[in-house]
Amino acid sequence: MALVYELELSASMQCMQVLELLAAQVDGLEQDEGRPALFGPTITISVAETDAMSRKVIKRGFHFEPTLSIGFRFVSNTDYDAFKQIMLQAAVRLLAHAQDAVLLFNYEIIVLQRLGGNLVLNSEYHIWDDDDWLKSRLASPFERRPLPSPLL
Repeated sequence: MALVYELELSASMQCMQVLELLAAQVDGLEQDEGRPALFGPTITISVAETDAMSRKVIKRGFHFEPTLSIGFRFVSNTDYDAFKQIMLQAAVRLLAHAQDAVLLFNYEIIVLQRLGGNLVLNSEYHIWDDDDWLKSRLASPFERRPLPSPLL
C-alpha cells in the first residue's frame, strides 16, 4: 500500500507554475516532460486542478474551495524521513502562494491546515519530529493541536 498525502489549496497559480516553482526551490526534484509531476528518489509529486467532487467535499468540511490538488506519494522502500522533509518543504513553499489549504493523509486525516491565515499542525498525527525540527523549517508562526477530521 502506498503512502499518499494530498495538499488541497486555494491559489491563483496554474499547474505548470506549481511544477516550475517546486522544481526551482526544492532540491532533488526532476520534471518529466509531458507529465504534470516531479520525481525524486523518495517522492513523486503530482499537480492537477481540483476536481468538482473534491472541491465540494473540501468546501463542506473546511469552508474553502480548493483550486489545486498536489499529491505527494512516498516511493516504497526508500528514506521516509527524506520524503517527509521534501513534502513539508514543498507544502510550505506552496502555502506562501495560497489563501487556504489542507494537507491530508489517505484523503481523510488532517496533517496540517491553514485557514484564515492560521497554520495549525495536527498534534495527533506523528509525522513531525518535534517543535525545534518544525521551527527550523517553518518561517511563519504555527500551532500544534489535535485536528479531528470533518471527513471521517
